[in-house]
Amino acid sequence: MRRTITLLALALTLTTITGCKNNKDTATETGTPESNKAELFAIADKFHEAFKKKDAMALKAISTEKGFYMGTDPNEVLNQMSFIDYLNKKLTNPAIGTIEYKVDRREINIDEDGQGAIIADQFTPIVFTQNIPWRMTAHVLKKDGKWIFDFISLSMTPNNDIVPAINIAAYQGQ
Repeated sequence: MRRTITLLALALTLTTITGCKNNKDTATETGTPESNKAELFAIADKFHEAFKKKDAMALKAISTEKGFYMGTDPNEVLNQMSFIDYLNKKLTNPAIGTIEYKVDRREINIDEDGQGAIIADQFTPIVFTQNIPWRMTAHVLKKDGKWIFDFISLSMTPNNDIVPAINIAAYQGQ
């Protein structure tokens, strides 16, 4: 009887220690909600800093090869290399002056497991569209302890009340 109780106590202790260890490792891997939010703000800010500086290679460093990257034109559905090539060509065009803007709105939704998140930033890059805000909707993954973009979609987001005027201006006839 004594031997059975000792074995049960040992099994319970080992189970508790192992269970606590796994939880601790998972918490370290995924981070706390506060640390994840701070890291996500930092990676989003890094994107915008590189975009403003016209640094396509910095954008490559924070994106994954297997991702999807979309510009504002319907034909701009790109992989990482074509996205970087596209940005190099567009952003180094001397006709494009300084790119300045501030992020007016940011929404972040972190996956339950803390390994992925959606970031939505709204801003108005005046050099491109003076009166129409843009929205960057992105998905990031935590890989090797760092966040990396695997999806970016840039879109223009005019107010609904001016969409009829935009439709008239964009009409190409038949």
